[in-house]
Amino acid sequence: MSILLPIENIRDNIELILCDSMAAKQAHKELFRFSDSAYLTMDETTNVFTAFSSIINTCNSSSACPVKIHIVLNWPNLLHVSLWQAERPIIGDVFTLLKNNGVGSDELHPFKTSDINDIFPWLYYGKRFDVLRKICRVAKRRLEGSFKNQTTLVDCHVIAEDTKKIAASSL
Repeated sequence: MSILLPIENIRDNIELILCDSMAAKQAHKELFRFSDSAYLTMDETTNVFTAFSSIINTCNSSSACPVKIHIVLNWPNLLHVSLWQAERPIIGDVFTLLKNNGVGSDELHPFKTSDINDIFPWLYYGKRFDVLRKICRVAKRRLEGSFKNQTTLVDCHVIAEDTKKIAASSL
């Protein structure tokens, strides 16, 4: 399922918050307290990469784009955006992303046959928030670079799904 953001929603909000789940919306709302009208929450069947592409196209074909967009994502969706891939990222691409953002090859060795979702708990409970912040910044740069209007700013937040809290952000 793809979403197309109506122009009215863009015009009505100086800041827009795009969440990949209700848990992401609640985590963001607890910290930032935006009105409900500022949030766009996707359902589980929405491919985040496709949704963001649709939003970028909407903004690029209109002069009315929010000044700031917050994205609030779980780990797999953060990987989709930071690697700029519509399909599920492969472990080699995730390893390259992690190595480029402060994780050593020897640290990744135990994960060479793991699922990409097994890496987040290691980063989160291992208090590797520096790495999570850097990956959020990669996603931020990817999205900001996609807008023709280079004045649209993006903040990226990743949630820990088990705690329903924001674990790290690009701020």
